[in-house]
Amino acid sequence: MARVVITGGETGLGLSLVRAYTDAGDRVSVICRASTPELDALTPEIHAGIDITNTAAVCRAATEMGDVPIDILINNAGIMIDDQIESLHVASVRLQFEVNALGPLNIALAFRKRLRRNSKLVNISSRLGSVGDNESGGDFGYRMSKAAQNMLTSNLAIDLREEGIVVVAAHPGIVATNMTGGKGTHPNEVARDLRATIEQLTAEATGRFIDRFGKELPW
Repeated sequence: MARVVITGGETGLGLSLVRAYTDAGDRVSVICRASTPELDALTPEIHAGIDITNTAAVCRAATEMGDVPIDILINNAGIMIDDQIESLHVASVRLQFEVNALGPLNIALAFRKRLRRNSKLVNISSRLGSVGDNESGGDFGYRMSKAAQNMLTSNLAIDLREEGIVVVAAHPGIVATNMTGGKGTHPNEVARDLRATIEQLTAEATGRFIDRFGKELPW
């Protein structure tokens, strides 16, 4: 039984990840802004009222969980604002940076000492954050914040390598959630694929940017 911590587990892909791990018999803790009936029904350990951009709140959640080592830490919480060039506001870009880049940093710092050799830290990223893969532009704040998150993944992988902690960025694909207007692959299917890929990660994978099947993607 693995000890798993997931952020943003109340809806969408996060909820499906919680379901995938609880169905497998793992012990799951969820960090979220507010719980939902669907999350409550899965009966994980829920730490609600936590804004991942709030360092004090994140540290409080880490303290509440005690000193039990974490096998898998998934930074899933994120936001996407439709900010094309014609309607671009710096404030919306800043908010996405706070949630998508600095939020995962808050989580990583708060839980670092609970990670052990062979623990896995997975940042849910996006191909929209890939500089090498950007051919369409748009989505300024989301692209920029996910690119910053990708650099966080790269840095953490380097700095935690000697401790034997595996750090990767994972692109789930287009997932049928509110963020995508219901377009894409059902989140339960995506969560199952991600869980299977995470299960197979080894030390050699650290620092990679992969899709939900484990295929390497361009930074």
